[in-house]
Amino acid sequence: MRVGDFALELVGRESELREQDSGHVLARPGAVYGIRVRNFGPLRCVVAIEIDGKSVTAGGLVLRPYAVTTLERPIDDGEHGRFTVVAEGDERVFGPDGGRDNPDLGLIEGSFRRELPRAEPPRPLMPSEPFPAIPSRILDIPFAPRPARPPREGPQNRGVVADADFSLSSVQAFHSPSAPPRPEERVRQPDFGDSIERAAGTGLTGRSDQEFTTVSVGPLEAEATTLQLRLVIGSEEALRAPRPLRATADAPARPVARP
Repeated sequence: MRVGDFALELVGRESELREQDSGHVLARPGAVYGIRVRNFGPLRCVVAIEIDGKSVTAGGLVLRPYAVTTLERPIDDGEHGRFTVVAEGDERVFGPDGGRDNPDLGLIEGSFRRELPRAEPPRPLMPSEPFPAIPSRILDIPFAPRPARPPREGPQNRGVVADADFSLSSVQAFHSPSAPPRPEERVRQPDFGDSIERAAGTGLTGRSDQEFTTVSVGPLEAEATTLQLRLVIGSEEALRAPRPLRATADAPARPVARP
């Protein structure tokens, strides 16, 4: 999955993983995987990664410009186990509830923040030729006045906020509290068909020899770019299917817990 200058991907070490357009990553129990992160931008960035609602990157993983790396284990000197897919219900890994009460089970989230460019010292002014004079005929071109926008009244415009310079985030629609929700707005339980067998989370098995070096970074941008994937147990047939592109930025839904 890629958003802007950043990308997040799960890669199998010895087993195949498949990412669907819904953001679910299909895997089989026991599959060992890594988290591949990419920085396509010209600035360094720091990525914070959470698995099953828990941070695995301590203070953050630093990526150089145009760099890519694959995280195999938590950034913890006391833990060298590799990320391993574990099916929901394993009480040894997820506790007495087997992960059924954890809404973040299987959710893998990467939050990327760029390092702000450092201010350069002011440079001395260099002598230069004066700008050429602008011909007066250009300034004398008359501009037609912009017609006034008629007031937007009537029930057809009620509840929509938009303007000529609107963005997707600045358009809002709302409805009367007494009005019934539209069919497309009703919350529906996702139907995964035969591709997803059940929810999954992450445990640690084996040993990774991946090492990390501490580096210093400057101030980071305030707003992070967040990418989310959901690890699930997929069927053998679905794992052999082609890998489609992701079509939405919403967090993938969690499969219903099983008894």
